[in-house]
Amino acid sequence: MAQVLKKEMHARILRAAGKQFAARGFEAVRLADIAREAGTAVSNIYKYVADKEALFLQVVTPALAERHMQLLLARLDEFGERRPWTALTDSQSYAAARLLEFWVDHPHVGAILMGNAQGSRFAFVREQMIEEMTSRAMKTQGKEVRGSIEFVLRRIFSSTLDTICAVLQQYKKPEEIRDAIGCFWRFQLAGLQALLKEEAA
Repeated sequence: MAQVLKKEMHARILRAAGKQFAARGFEAVRLADIAREAGTAVSNIYKYVADKEALFLQVVTPALAERHMQLLLARLDEFGERRPWTALTDSQSYAAARLLEFWVDHPHVGAILMGNAQGSRFAFVREQMIEEMTSRAMKTQGKEVRGSIEFVLRRIFSSTLDTICAVLQQYKKPEEIRDAIGCFWRFQLAGLQALLKEEAA
């Protein structure tokens, strides 16, 4: 059997860690789970990282986490600038296309940050995203929005992150990820526009 080079083994460990963290979350995953997924021993993982947190930070680097938030905020900026919202799909929005390509290129990172970072240094990110989406949607109304609408928006955006996470874990091919998220965006944008248009009336 050909010897597995260190670089190849490191890459295999990172892929296994990304898959496990995305599916089960930072807190639940053990190094033994990652080793099993990678087809190696836990002792071998320690040749590359000091502990689980160090491995996690090789999968979700601070630079990637910051880039993801920047892309999300750029996407949200459009909702205050353009109408109708139903036109803000990846085919008609540069910001949407860039965010979608980040998810295609880094599906595990997206899934972890949006849904499974509990217990890590990025545990706050999911709630920050929901807060940003909710507050910006409310600001588009130009007036105080009643509490029930805020509650509904928070639930909608929480479900948004859950759905995108599910897509990123379900599909592996870039075209499948693009198609599934595109379908979801068309559904969601029409619903949000109808909800907030009625509220503004």
